[in-house]
Amino acid sequence: MSEATPAAGASAGALLRAAREKRGLHIAALAAAIKVAPRKLDALENDRWSELPDATFTRALAQTVCRSLKIDAKPVLDL
Repeated sequence: MSEATPAAGASAGALLRAAREKRGLHIAALAAAIKVAPRKLDALENDRWSELPDATFTRALAQTVCRSLKIDAKPVLDL
């Protein structure tokens, strides 16, 4: 199973969090690397979409996180 292949019941945020943790990155370190506020990354990882500006921003942030973690974005964006 690839890192970004959804496990049964896994959400997009859970996939991103699992991939980040697998790499041993603290959320603040990833946020600094992609130049986004840690609270926005936390909202993304915890599927709190209402705390993010809009759907376009949310998808772009998810793609950026996937690129940074070197995982396939398609399974995440599909969710």
